[in-house]
Amino acid sequence: MQDKRYILCGNASAKGISEDPVRDLRLRLSGKEGKGNITLRIEDVHRKMFQPVPSLFNDLLEVATYVYSADQIIRRGADDVDSFGDGWRRDLHFVVPVRNPDFWNSPQVQEALCSTLGFLSDDQYRFDFVKLDQDHPFQEYLGFDDTQQMYRKPEQVVMFSGGLDSLAGAIDEVVNQKRRVLLVTHKATSKLNKRYQTLEQMLAEKADGNAPPRISVRVHKIKELNHEYTQRSRSFLYVSIGATIARMLGLSSVRFYENGVISLNLPVCAQVVGGRATRTTHPRVMKGFQDIISLVAGEPFTVENPYIWKTKADVVKVITDAGCQDLIKHSMTCTHTWEMTNQHTHCGGCSQCIDRRFAVLAAKADQYDPVEQYKFDVFTQSRDAEDKKKNVEKIMAAAYLERANQVKNLSDVTQFITSYPDVGRVFKFLGGDTGQAAQRVFDLYKRHANEVMGALDELLSRHSKGIRERTLPGDCLLRTAYESGSTISMSSVVSVEKLPENFFRKRGAVWETRFQGRNTIHLLNVDKGAEYINLLLAFPDRETSVYEIVCGHALGFGGEANSGLEHDEIEEGFQVTTGAPLGDAGVVVDRKALTQYQARFQLLATEKAEAEEDGDHQRVQEIDDEMAQIADEITGGTGKGGKLRKAGDKRKNVRDAFRNAVNRAIKQIEKYDKPLGEHLKASITHSNEVVYRPGIPITWDVRPIVSS
Repeated sequence: MQDKRYILCGNASAKGISEDPVRDLRLRLSGKEGKGNITLRIEDVHRKMFQPVPSLFNDLLEVATYVYSADQIIRRGADDVDSFGDGWRRDLHFVVPVRNPDFWNSPQVQEALCSTLGFLSDDQYRFDFVKLDQDHPFQEYLGFDDTQQMYRKPEQVVMFSGGLDSLAGAIDEVVNQKRRVLLVTHKATSKLNKRYQTLEQMLAEKADGNAPPRISVRVHKIKELNHEYTQRSRSFLYVSIGATIARMLGLSSVRFYENGVISLNLPVCAQVVGGRATRTTHPRVMKGFQDIISLVAGEPFTVENPYIWKTKADVVKVITDAGCQDLIKHSMTCTHTWEMTNQHTHCGGCSQCIDRRFAVLAAKADQYDPVEQYKFDVFTQSRDAEDKKKNVEKIMAAAYLERANQVKNLSDVTQFITSYPDVGRVFKFLGGDTGQAAQRVFDLYKRHANEVMGALDELLSRHSKGIRERTLPGDCLLRTAYESGSTISMSSVVSVEKLPENFFRKRGAVWETRFQGRNTIHLLNVDKGAEYINLLLAFPDRETSVYEIVCGHALGFGGEANSGLEHDEIEEGFQVTTGAPLGDAGVVVDRKALTQYQARFQLLATEKAEAEEDGDHQRVQEIDDEMAQIADEITGGTGKGGKLRKAGDKRKNVRDAFRNAVNRAIKQIEKYDKPLGEHLKASITHSNEVVYRPGIPITWDVRPIVSS
């Protein structure tokens, strides 16, 4: 993580903070013709809809604008794959003048704000709210346009980006359901103005007298402040504006429309992780937005995504089934808007463009999405291997196919959860029973995978002659897919490796480590201890249950059971304490039972996180007991020489065996790098909960190297 950056907003005092022009950022927000370096404008507002806006919503808009602006201005420290784990994440400390500092500094608001934004942009946030010294009316941000008239009061505020998903949502609302809605658009660049106008006019024609009015919002920054392209906090500004407008209309909800595959957003490859993977409508983010705005409103406020269970192909079918297919080519999906030209409205290589191309093919609507509007045809064109950006796009496209191919071949939800353990974190935000949520997520991804593979088969058929005669470039996606049997296996890191100062990682079958820039050392025959240390270094200062670590390691997540802590290790040399009996497991479990244990472990991990969040210590203890029992059962029910083990509490045994495994690894490290060995011994604390506390910030690279 980068060093802390202070963002001093408005006239907030720098007292107690060293205002360093090189490191700190001063932002001043104004409306209309103000003298600030950022300007917020909410345009096309009609006076008949305007109602007084509560001061908390005024604060919300300003906080969101400052966050969005800082996100764009403060560069991420690394933009290449090798070092982005170190430099990608930023530590942002805001000092913001507000009208209601007591409200914004309350623990409940701070927690909702920091946790939601932290997950959204993959950065660390801290806020100090101070009293605003000079108030200014909300009306300064409004640009009234009374050349039109709002005949009927809208029933719903819909966030409208101009992409395929939001376009389908608008069509669903005004054409299919005949609802009165208000569209809210954030204009990130003036390049999109004409396309928004075209969509608005065409949508009005399809709506047959139910044309939705649209309000546009823009944040203008002086030229020298436009730097960072990721803009991951944009959706916070977006929803804050939508909620404020909804409040002006007397409404208590806003709607995003985004397909579930993008919303849930399982990473397809190493290049699309963390802040690089869009989390605009991730269920956790949506719940966070809802919590924040409900607190601001002082009553329940809903932020929803009606398309959470649709694929992008489903979304395209909504458009074509409504007879609106001629709008598809005018929609805007590409994330690289700065590359947009009149001839090429989409880059063709970003993850959003790739997803769009497969979706329109799967929906049999590609004739309405001309390939000529893409700067690069991901299916048939060659990518320059010397061009780093194109090389990353090549990996991304191949990995997109690889994931779809893998999911297509999964037979049940258990295999899905064990193949993609990250998905377990989302179930609690989907409402209802965890098992039902897991099944619905699996069904969604399974359907999407079938659509992608079906689209690929269609393309392979269309271009069979070019593939057979090899007139298509050898590195285009279709040739790559065909010649590898539609299963693309590519290294997640392709560029020349830059050696980090500190790493503890697995390269192939060997563990390697380096500390403070010294020589690299390799560890042999201490795999379990090395794996445990690797996990602890990945999450410094985070206390983790020993049983959770051991159970997860013993189960593994590749379909095979790793060795974990062998029962002989647990039994030999340790006392058996009394407690809740675990019982005997009998023979070593078979593969079917193993996959069941894997799924159960994932659900337990999710439930444990919820219990910890709720402060339910009794439930946490129960889950630890069950995890210990799972670890006990999967490695067999007998000890040395086939001797039946006595029923008893294995928790102390597991803790001791964990400590022994870690200590054996550290002992080997000390032979070759004594400072690292001493550092690990001093920084790793053992008990029921184990934790690595380095004392001073140390960035460790812990990602495995899959190819040399």
